[in-house]
Amino acid sequence: MVSVPSKDEYPTVIGADARFNGELAFDGSVRIDGSFEASIKTPGKVFVSQSGKVKAEIEAGNVTIDGSVEGNVITEGRIQLNASCKLKGDVIAAKMQMAEGASWSGRCDVGPGASKGDGKSGAMRLIADAAAGKK
Repeated sequence: MVSVPSKDEYPTVIGADARFNGELAFDGSVRIDGSFEASIKTPGKVFVSQSGKVKAEIEAGNVTIDGSVEGNVITEGRIQLNASCKLKGDVIAAKMQMAEGASWSGRCDVGPGASKGDGKSGAMRLIADAAAGKK
């Protein structure tokens, strides 16, 4: 069983009854229990709870997914896909952990240099092109 993060760890919360559409940029961490569409940029942590439904490009220090995410994820740290996770999108991360039962459809580039954007990563170019609207 996965423990729910504390309010101190995730001071910003998008509640289960909330729907947010737009760009979210901040320095800390966020827990998403509701519906979110657009993009998220933070050096902090992003936690999508079981009730969270996200359609967004996510760039964060670390990402943990219990709920549903449709969009690409880039993290300089770790992405953690828990058992109830449903992810549809490409992943670029230094580290990745995927629990049994998690569902994921996409490409990945995982390793210490993956998120550095050194120009050698095919997945990084694909995600950058997709974010810029290039086909």
